[in-house]
Order: sequence, then C-alpha cells, then structure tokens
Amino acid sequence: MQRRICSKTGLALTAGPVSALRIARESYGPFDPLPRDASSDVEDWSRYDTVGRTIYASADKLTAFMELLAPYRTDINGERRALQPLADFMGVPLEDLWRDIVSEWDAAGTMKASWLPRIFREGRSIYTVQFPKGWWIDITASETISALADISQGAWSTAQGMSDEPLTLSHLTGDDRLLTTSIATVLREDVSLDDGTLPLGIEFISKHGKPHNGTGTCWAYWMRDVDNGLDETAIVTASSPIEEDDKDFVAAQVLCKIKSR
Repeated sequence: MQRRICSKTGLALTAGPVSALRIARESYGPFDPLPRDASSDVEDWSRYDTVGRTIYASADKLTAFMELLAPYRTDINGERRALQPLADFMGVPLEDLWRDIVSEWDAAGTMKASWLPRIFREGRSIYTVQFPKGWWIDITASETISALADISQGAWSTAQGMSDEPLTLSHLTGDDRLLTTSIATVLREDVSLDDGTLPLGIEFISKHGKPHNGTGTCWAYWMRDVDNGLDETAIVTASSPIEEDDKDFVAAQVLCKIKSR
C-alpha cells in the first residue's frame, strides 16, 4: 500500500484500500448510515463522524468483528458494575456475585449476561466494499499529529472546554467525541491535498488493539458524493452471512468475552 507525505498539508497519506470489510444490518445495507447534523449531540456520534454521512470499514474480518462486538462488552461491564451495591449489601465480592448470576442466566438460556441473540448474527451481513481511488489520512502518523497543529492554528474543542494542549495519539484515538469529531470536521471541510483531491477519510487503528490474526486497521469514509446529492462511488463487490462457526467471529467472541446463540 503506497504511503506518502502531502507536500501541501504535511499530512501522512495512504493510497487505497482497494477493498475493505464492513458489517452492517441487511435491512439498511452498507451505505445507509445515520446522517449527522450540526444540532445533534456528538456524544452519540462515532469517532470520526462529521456533519453528513460516515461509514466505517476494516481491513480484515477479525478486526471488523472486534469493532462490532466490543460495545456489547461495554454494556455487559455496565450491568456488572450496577450490581456493586447489591454485592456490598450481601458482603460478597462483585465478581463472585456476577459469576453466580451469569451461571443462572446461562442455565436458563436467557439472552442476558454475555450472550448475543441469534438475530444479531442473522440480521447482519459482511460486505466487501471497494472504495474509489484516492488518499486516506493516516491519523496515527507522527507527521499527521504535527500537521494538525498547523492546520488548526488554535485551540481544539474538547469535553472539558477549549484546549491548546499539544495533540497526542491518545487524543486522536480516544473517547472524547467533541475532540475527535472536531478534528475529523476540520480534515473533511478545510483540507485539500497537493494533487488537488479531497481526502477520502481517515485511516486508524482500532482502539481495541491489533489481534494476533488481524491487522487492527480501520477506515472512516466520508460519503461526500451522497451528501452532495450524487450517486455513491464506492461499491459492494461481495457479501456473505455471519456464520456461527466463522473462525474470526468465534475469535472475536473469545476476545470480547461474549457468546453467540
């Protein structure tokens, strides 16, 4: 995959990908994300969303499954933490109480605890998406981090207010949605590259890490054409169902400590 530094902006760029994997609900398809508007709460947005439409894809199936399943792990952790007062009242460790409750749920065959309902898998497909030719901004590159200081020429909006603190990788890949979406908005709306083109979107590494048999590489693609009333130039070249015994699906469940029915 070709990489270079933009002579105009200083941003690190990556050519491609030729294709990537996106898991989406079959009822919506891969190119029907919820459009974002300026009046909505960015806390509900994904990391590099901007006003308009943004879709996310991954370089491999394991990474795609990790991106999809990890939020369910967060939900499960929330359920567990909510039991802390009960554990304190009973005088038992939280983990012991949680283990007993999960065992009861599992024995009863309920769709709680660490279980995903079958409809989760049956209602989604794995789409192979071919993106148009162009350049992606490598958000994790040192050159990009440095260039952002020149591009912004001021403070960034954060959840704690305006900040002129130098950006680091933790800022760019963190959970402060006001900051990450502000950065994405500047890169989408204010940046043109040295070849006269606009960046396709952002290349980033999953915050859930790089699995042993995966790359951890993901892309946020800004659907400029559709937002401008034109036809989408990215296309689907293949699709397949999520099989229960898919080795990457199974591996992602193990890593996320989730089971599927």
